[in-house]
Amino acid sequence: MNASVSIATKPLVYSAFRYINNKVHNALAEYVDNSIQSYVDNQELLSSLNENHKLTVKIDIDPDRGIITIKDNAFGISEKYYENAFELANIPLDASGLNEFGMGMKVSSIWLSNLWTVETSAYGEPYKKTLVFDLEDVVQKEKLQLDVKIEPAYKDEHYTLITLQNLSQNKPSSRQITGIKKHLASIYSKYIREGILDLFVNEELQEVTELKILKAPYYENPDGEPIYWKKDIKFDAGSYHVKGFIGVLETMSTSTDNGFLLFRRGRVIGSSYEDRYRPKCLCGEPGSPQFKRIFGELELEGFHVSFTKNSFTEGDEFEMFIKYLAEDLEKDTSFRIFRQAQNFKKGTDPATPKVAKSLTETLVETFNRPVVTTSKTPIRTKPEPKPIIAPPNSTQDKVEEIPILTTPEPEEPKAAEQMANPIHTQITIDGYDFELELGHVKGADAGWLYDLVKLGNDSYKTQFNLRHKYFERFAGDFKSEDGYLPVATFIKAMVSAELALMNAGDESGNVFRNMFNKLIGQI
Repeated sequence: MNASVSIATKPLVYSAFRYINNKVHNALAEYVDNSIQSYVDNQELLSSLNENHKLTVKIDIDPDRGIITIKDNAFGISEKYYENAFELANIPLDASGLNEFGMGMKVSSIWLSNLWTVETSAYGEPYKKTLVFDLEDVVQKEKLQLDVKIEPAYKDEHYTLITLQNLSQNKPSSRQITGIKKHLASIYSKYIREGILDLFVNEELQEVTELKILKAPYYENPDGEPIYWKKDIKFDAGSYHVKGFIGVLETMSTSTDNGFLLFRRGRVIGSSYEDRYRPKCLCGEPGSPQFKRIFGELELEGFHVSFTKNSFTEGDEFEMFIKYLAEDLEKDTSFRIFRQAQNFKKGTDPATPKVAKSLTETLVETFNRPVVTTSKTPIRTKPEPKPIIAPPNSTQDKVEEIPILTTPEPEEPKAAEQMANPIHTQITIDGYDFELELGHVKGADAGWLYDLVKLGNDSYKTQFNLRHKYFERFAGDFKSEDGYLPVATFIKAMVSAELALMNAGDESGNVFRNMFNKLIGQI
C-alpha cells in the first residue's frame, strides 16, 4: 500500500471543528460507532475465526496526563478503505450504518485533541499501519497528505488503537468521567443488552440497569388485579416509523430514569442518560407524577440526524410525529397508561390493617379529649328566609324572589367491608357524654368519607371509609404517627358538630353530612 494517505480538505477547516457544539460522550461515541460498524460488517468472518468472539471496545481517559485511548478488536481498517478513511466527509458507499457521514473519527479527534494517532491492523494483512495527525503542523504547512508508517504484523491480528494527546479545551475533567460512563452505557444499551458489545471505560465494564416497571391495579380500581404497565409500540405515519415501548416506572424519577431513549439504527440519538427526551404530549407537565413515571424506548426510522448525532434534523416534523404517537396511545381506552402514571399513588395503603389500626387508635385518643364549643346552646334549626321587601319610593312594580337553596335528602351509606372489631369510646361535648362505637370500612364501592348513626339514647356509631379518595390522596402522610393526627382531628370536628346538633334535635347535620360526602370526593 502507499506510504501516505490523503486528508484532502483545506487545513483551516480543521480549526473550525474545534468549536462545534458537542459533548465529550458524543465525541467518544463516534469511535464506538466505527468499531461496531466494522464488527457488524465482518461479523460472519470474525465468528468463523472464533465462535466466542465478541466486540470489545476499551476507552481509557487520563485527564492528569492529558491522554485518551480507544481500542477495539473489530476487523481493523483494511487497505481497501484506508485510502479514504482520513478524508473529511468521504461518505461510504453504504451509508445505512453508524458511520454514515464519514466524519466521526476525524471530527471527534480534532475536537478533543491537537495530536492524535491511529494504529490499525486489518485481518489478513501482514502489516499494521500508523498515522500521526498533528493539527498545528497540518494547519501551518497546509498539508493535504500524511505519511503512514507500515510495520510487519501477524495476519490474524485485527484491531484499531486511537491515541489522543495534547488535549484541547474540550477535554473531560475527572469529575466528568462518571457521567461519561453513564451516557455511553445508555447510548449503546441495545448492543450491550443483546450481547454484541463489551464496553469498558477506564477498565470498568459498562452495564445496563433494567428499570423496574410498575405492576399494580388501575388507580380507579385499587382492589383489582395487578397490571404490568408496559405497552409495546408500533406506529407509522407516512415515511416515518417507530417501534419500542412505553411504561410506567415503579419508582418515580426526576432526572435520569424518566423520559425516553430515542434510538436510530440501534444507538441512542441525543437522549442518553439524564438527557432523556421528555415531550409534554407523552410525559405531561414537568414535575407532575406523569412526568416522573413515564419512560420508554423508541426506535425511529425515516428520520435524519445531525453529523454529530446529537439531534434529529426534521424539527417540526419530528415533534408532530411524536404528537400523533401520543394521540394514538391515548385512544387505547383499555390501557390508560397516562392516567395511571398521573394518578397512581404508591406508598402506604390507608386500607392496610396496620394503617387502619393506627388511624383508629389516633381517632380514639382524639375523641377522648373533651370538646368545648363557643356556645352552650346548640343551633337547632336554620332560620326561615325572610321575604325581600321593596324599598320605599321604589319604582319597581315587582320584587324578584331569590331562589332558596335546597338540601339533598339523607342517603344511606353504600355497603362496604366493615372492621371486624370496632372500638367503643366516649366523647364529651360541653360536659355532655356520648357513647361512641368507632370503626372503619375499606370497601372500594363506598362513596362516602364518614357516616354517623344513632344506636340509642346518647349512643352512636361512626365509621370512616379508608378507600375514599381523600384518604388515598393523602396516603403518603401515613408513614408516621404524626400523619394520622390531622386526619383524626378533622373527622372528630365533623362528628362532634353533628352530635351536638343531633342532641339538640336538629337533623340538619345529617343533611350537611350527605352534602359533604358528595363534595369531598370531587375536590
